[in-house]
Amino acid sequence: MTEPAPETLPSDLPDASSPYFPVSTPLRVRWSEVDAQQVVFNGHYLMYADLCFTEYFREAGIEQWNAQSLNHPDAAQQELDNYVVQASLTYKAPARFDDLLTLRGRISRLGRSSFTFECRMQRGETLLCTAELVSVNAHAGLATPLPAAFRQKVLAFESGTGT
Repeated sequence: MTEPAPETLPSDLPDASSPYFPVSTPLRVRWSEVDAQQVVFNGHYLMYADLCFTEYFREAGIEQWNAQSLNHPDAAQQELDNYVVQASLTYKAPARFDDLLTLRGRISRLGRSSFTFECRMQRGETLLCTAELVSVNAHAGLATPLPAAFRQKVLAFESGTGT
């Protein structure tokens, strides 16, 4: 049995090479994030991507970790319970202590039970790092279709018609 093709975002949205990302949040590099070479230690970029991911959900009006609803008998159909199952980072240039970064995020792919979040980390116009996080919706340890409400909010937010 084959899985249905992933849902693509609306065709009028920019493609993967586009600079369009609906979320933009600032971050100042802290002293504790730099290593002996005086650049941001590589693992911190995943933390930055996670911060952008959280801001994306907040701005899109997507609620996460609602314990009451996750315990509801219909939670698997109603709620998103996402887990990152793949993360990749591509480094372009180093960030240093006290740099003011801009984190930009978007969801670029909606599958049946998974989605891909992209984050660009920049200092001014300089691209420092890109992150791609693949998350799966799972309940009781099993991949579950993405909830319709989540899909609707993502599509509305990515097209500029949502919150």
